[in-house]
Amino acid sequence: MSTAEWHALQDTFYRKHRLYQMQWAGLDLSKFRIAASSFGGPIALQRDDRQLLEAGAAPLLDSAIHVYAASGQTIGKIEYDGPRLAGLSWNAREELVCVQEDGNVRVFSLSGRDPVSFSLGAEARERGVAECRFWDQGLVAMTQDLRFICVSDVGEPKPRMLADAQLAEAPHSWTVVPPHVTLSRHVEVLVAAGATVLSVDAAGVQDMLLDQGPYARISVSPNGRLVALSSQLQGRIQVVSMDFQRSFSECAAPAGALGDVAWCGSDAAVLGFGSEALLVGPFGDTLSFAYDTRVHLVQELDGVRLFTGAAHELLSRVSEESRSVFQIGSTAPAALLYDAVDSMRAHASRADELVRSIRGELPQAVDTCIAAAGAEPDVRVQQALLRAASLGKSFVAAYNGDRLVDACRGLRVVNALASYAVGIPATLAQFRSLPLEAWVARLLNRNMHALALRVCAFMDAPPDHVYVHWACTKIRASTLDDDALFRVLCERLDALPGAVASYVDIAAVANACGYARLAVRLLMREPRAASQVPLLVSMGHDDAAMDAAVRSGDADLVYFVIFHLFKALPLGDFFQQLARTPQAARLFEKYCVDMGAPVLEDYYFQNDAFAESAQLVVAENLHEKDSAKLAANLKVALKMLQNDKSCAFEARTLDTQIRLLQAQRQLGEDGYGGLTLNQTLAKCLADGNYSRAAKLKTEFRVPETRFYHIKIHALVVRRDWAELARLAAARKSPVGYRPFVDECVAALQFQEAAKYIPRCDAADRAPLFLRIGFFHEAAQVAVQARDVDMLRQIHTQAQDPTLQHDVAQHIQQLTGGA
Repeated sequence: MSTAEWHALQDTFYRKHRLYQMQWAGLDLSKFRIAASSFGGPIALQRDDRQLLEAGAAPLLDSAIHVYAASGQTIGKIEYDGPRLAGLSWNAREELVCVQEDGNVRVFSLSGRDPVSFSLGAEARERGVAECRFWDQGLVAMTQDLRFICVSDVGEPKPRMLADAQLAEAPHSWTVVPPHVTLSRHVEVLVAAGATVLSVDAAGVQDMLLDQGPYARISVSPNGRLVALSSQLQGRIQVVSMDFQRSFSECAAPAGALGDVAWCGSDAAVLGFGSEALLVGPFGDTLSFAYDTRVHLVQELDGVRLFTGAAHELLSRVSEESRSVFQIGSTAPAALLYDAVDSMRAHASRADELVRSIRGELPQAVDTCIAAAGAEPDVRVQQALLRAASLGKSFVAAYNGDRLVDACRGLRVVNALASYAVGIPATLAQFRSLPLEAWVARLLNRNMHALALRVCAFMDAPPDHVYVHWACTKIRASTLDDDALFRVLCERLDALPGAVASYVDIAAVANACGYARLAVRLLMREPRAASQVPLLVSMGHDDAAMDAAVRSGDADLVYFVIFHLFKALPLGDFFQQLARTPQAARLFEKYCVDMGAPVLEDYYFQNDAFAESAQLVVAENLHEKDSAKLAANLKVALKMLQNDKSCAFEARTLDTQIRLLQAQRQLGEDGYGGLTLNQTLAKCLADGNYSRAAKLKTEFRVPETRFYHIKIHALVVRRDWAELARLAAARKSPVGYRPFVDECVAALQFQEAAKYIPRCDAADRAPLFLRIGFFHEAAQVAVQARDVDMLRQIHTQAQDPTLQHDVAQHIQQLTGGA
């Protein structure tokens, strides 16, 4: 390799490598507004309407924005007929961001999607936009009244005003410090005002207290640590720290107007002065590169791209690995390994001597050759370095070859991208700094689907999104009818080994292009209902959307369709639509019940759902305190139930409840409201209103046994022992006499309980007497029943010695002395 194109700047070398001979037809770039994208991205040209162009043979006389690859090949054209642009630039997604002077922003995509528009706000609309500065994610616009508006992310625009710098006149220059390199992690703006520089952000304005201005250009290094300043009056270029406290280098500026400024790495700045590019090193040394016409600069991750109307070049720093291999007189192990390859190709014995001399340092030499290959722009040099690395690896027993394989794969992709036909001159460092999906997306933006598929296959990446983009592009460009286009798409997509990533994206494009039937057929192939249903809804296919949502079993999707229909249809049509899908109807009912929505009443009325309507009326009146109003509302529900023959039992039950409410009103509001029939009977008895309780029993056909239980409990609570005795003596109790005893015992009225134990069953008398502590009576009953076990229990629990002796004798008599 020749080092003649290396340029020394103290102990650092820079080189300028020719990328392309530009393919556009003799364009005079001075007549156009230019926006060039980083990472080898496209170049956008729009005719500068402030300059006069000679009519006739001059190309690009229209107002459209013409897009070219870095090689000068035409990519496409963006039709633009809006107001004059205050600025345009590419973002990280290769979208062209155009800021109009009226404060509106339009974002154009290379893939042909409709542009996205948003406004910078009322201030920009009223005052107008004068200038703009961009970074890869956002922008800052300066209005005509010298205020700054920031948009941190163009993808999610949220314009906000920065602090007022109180500028009396337009600044000499200004630039943006992106948020990822500032200490505050917020956007800052450096403004050259008068002899000083102001730092402006959302919080306030800070004067950097400089006195050597005015500055014609300000540029911040990629890492945010250095600032390049070009002084108009003194004709000097300074590189200072970000806090403007330290000066690192200073040099004289060439004559001529200063154009673009870019950084070659983080410590060297490149300034364009008309047809001259000046590289300012970290210690003030400079390199000058002359061109025939004005040169334009594009800042890259590891260098600067310089292009004119005739050529496109890359200015970059020579890597330490390349210097180790190629610098004249280098005896580094990597250089000797590289020489060994040349000797081996010449069949010279010196190759073996060279390899043996560096055997202990072969792993480091192999690594250096691999790194140097990744930093070299020439394909033949890359191949030679990789051969050297492969040779050295074969002499190392335990060397991991993954790094060599990764470098070979990466360089093959990089070189394919850098071809004239593609025109993406990225370096390996740039390629590795972005995910593979980003590079594939750049190929898809240029409709290079075949190359994108080969890259995915070569890098073992899934190609699904490539096929989706191909299908979308095919639909946009097709003139076939729906059926023919569907066959063409399915012929290709069905041949894939796996399922297509998303039919929804393809269907959305088909619908936007007027292929409605094709869009529906494609959506039917989409397995993910969560993606399928929203698009069906937006297309107006409500029935298909509802069916898909119900089939998915996802209640949220069904609710999504229901709410859409509720907003989109008249109420009657909405109810009819729900009636066709029982699952959706049940979910709608559940939602209305949970939320208390009044529309449910209308839904039941229209569908003649009498039972449900009655249930709804009852549920709405559960907490009604006014018994008259409650009875009136329940009568409404009763009429509904009477219209449904299958609800006869419910109608009788509700009628009983209404009559109970009326009876409770006759008894008095106090204490009876909200009571059940049993509770009402108990309260009547507890209040001594026996005749009214008997009437209620007869009116509501209360069973005798239930009434006896209620009355016994109420009389014990009331302590009406006389009435309780009359009840027991009136006739034979239908519930027996055990309930009398149990209620008295529960009330701790053992004497009263003892009155009713003799009327209980014989087997229960002794245990009941024992339960209330009447041991003598229990013993008598047990002796009469000859119950030895009960006598033994009494003997154990009794405290009276005499009783214990008598019981013991009875036990002895009954057991025969055993």
